[in-house]
This record gives sequence, C-alpha cells and structure tokens, in this order.
Amino acid sequence: MFRSLLNSNSNLLRIFSFRPLSSATATATATSTVDYLTNTLCFPRESAIAVAQKLKLKTTTRPDSVVQLFKSYGFAPTHIATIVSKLPSLLLANPVQTLAPKLQFLSNNGVSGSSLVHIVSTNPVILRRSLQKQIIPCISFLKKVLPTDHKIASLLTAKRGTWVVYKFSEQMVPNIETLRSHGVPESNILRMLILRPRTLSFNADEFKAILKRVKEMGFDEKGMMFIHGMCALCGMKKAKWESKVSVFRSFGWGEEEFIALFVKQPQFMSNSETRIRKCLDFLINELDWMPEDIFKYPMVLLLSLEKRVVPRSRVLQLLIGKGLVSRRSIGRALIISEDQFMKVFMSSYEKKIPELLEVYQSNKVGLLL
Repeated sequence: MFRSLLNSNSNLLRIFSFRPLSSATATATATSTVDYLTNTLCFPRESAIAVAQKLKLKTTTRPDSVVQLFKSYGFAPTHIATIVSKLPSLLLANPVQTLAPKLQFLSNNGVSGSSLVHIVSTNPVILRRSLQKQIIPCISFLKKVLPTDHKIASLLTAKRGTWVVYKFSEQMVPNIETLRSHGVPESNILRMLILRPRTLSFNADEFKAILKRVKEMGFDEKGMMFIHGMCALCGMKKAKWESKVSVFRSFGWGEEEFIALFVKQPQFMSNSETRIRKCLDFLINELDWMPEDIFKYPMVLLLSLEKRVVPRSRVLQLLIGKGLVSRRSIGRALIISEDQFMKVFMSSYEKKIPELLEVYQSNKVGLLL
C-alpha cells in the first residue's frame, strides 16, 4: 500500500530529492537544537529552549526532510512550529515510511488543504496513530456514516473531532445504527462522535442495555440531553455511579428526585464525588436551597464553586440583607454571564454598598475543589 501511495503523488517523490534548508547545517556540531528551531522554524528562543529539553538533534538531515514534507502539503513555518512544540518527536519521525503515507491517505480522502493543516496543527498526535489499524478503518467508517468528504473534514476539524480516530472501534457502526433505530437525530449522533467517541465504542449489547435504561429514566431520544445521559452512563462503572448517587441520598434526596434532576442535566455526574458533595453542601446548608431550587437551576452543579457560585452568592446575600433584591434572585444570578452579573447585581448597587466589589473579589479566592 505504501508503494502505491508513494507512486501516486509527486509530493512524496520530492522527499528523496529535497534540498537541505539553508538555515541549518547537516550535523549537530554545526548548529544546536535551539539554533535549528529558531533559525529554521522561527521559534522564539524561550520556546526553542523548552522544546530542546525534549528533543536532541544529532543531525538535521531528518528534521529537514520532515519540514520539507510538511511544506509540500501546504504547512507554513508557523504551523510546523506549532506541531513541533506540541509533539517534538515528530521532527525525528521517518518522513517516508511514517508521515508521508498518513498525510497522503488523509489528503486523498477529503482531508486536504487547509483542513489537513488545521487538523494536524491542532492535534498532531493523529500522525502517531497506526495508519492500518486506526486511520484507514476510521476514515472508512466515517464515509459510511457521513454523507460527504466535507462532513468528514468538518468533524475532524472540530475541537475534539480527532478523538474519533483515537477511540475508533468496529462497535461504532452497530451502535450508531441502534441510535438511529430509536429516532436519535443525525446531528446528535454527530455530536456524540465529536464529544464522546468512546461511548460509541462500547460493546454493542451493553450499549443497547444502557440506551434502554436511559429511555426508562425518561430522556427524550430526540433531545441532546439523551446523548449526555448515554455518555454519563457509558463513562462510569456501576460502583462509581452508586457512590455519587449516595451523596445525594446523604442530603435527603429520594430516587425519583435524583432521576428527575439527572434527566434535566445529566452532565453533573461527570463531576467528582468530592465536587458534588461540596456543591450540594454549599447550596443546601449555606443558601438553604431545597431540591426544587436545584432542579430549577441544575446548571449551577456544573459551575465552579470557588470562582463563581460562592463569590456571587456572597454578593446576593449582602444585597438580600439590605433588602435590595429577593432571595429568588440567587438562581438567576448564578447562571447569567459575567457581564450581565456585573451590570445587574454589581454596578446597580455599588453606590449604595461601596464594599460590594471587595466582597465579590475576596470570595473568589475561597474554596478549593
């Protein structure tokens, strides 16, 4: 296969006849690793020193050919510098046997030009994956579930899109068909591919069992929360799940109350047991919230306790004590944007309460999770 790839593209043939880059000499005795990175790839010297601690160049022959290969696929020096800073070892990879076949395969299968540059620059680890065992079967799989090469490129250029390559499994095809058979929208399946491809790699029978459980809980299969519910249950062993549920029980929650909250906002179960306990303790014992308050504002369970929930709550408690706002304002105050919070609850009252800003800023140091 590699032979055919090499014969099919003139870019690869140039690897054998490249001219060494003028910015570096042929041996490490003539130039240091730091000098090579700064002169050839325009690294800032501080960054070059940091990378040089992980990369020792005895000669510049192979790095030169790697750089030349990347350039032949449209990578600018800044892109190559980004790749090397994230994964220095790629500069010593075999350009003909290791890198070129992968770049060529991706380029021939809809991931070319700016898309290829973006994907590799963002997540160069993709070039450390096996071509035969991961990249080829994954792209073949994506061609079956996505209608066009453009869709495949869009998936892989998403923030976490390359995860699907790392977590690829043959179980993905039957699991996607299971989701489709239950009416899960294609757009939501795509989101699962981007966010949690590991979920789609589950054993097909276990996947069906979890889907059945999620539906029995009351999730709407057409909504995005259905996907988050699947991810939460697939990503957690039974013992860990029970341990987190027991935290809610320790605060007096019943099974139905917990399930209702989970259906509304399943992502909170990705938090650690310690974080869940601290958050519930603050909401219930400090703010006197009841389960219905948390159910109304479940997003609060996803927010940073020390950076957001505590400092904003202290401000609201002060405003409530002065009779300026009602207790019902707390939930909204916790979930609105920072700009909105500053405008509605800080700027509006800072003349009446000069110490308001100090209270807010001092409490941001607070709890450590």
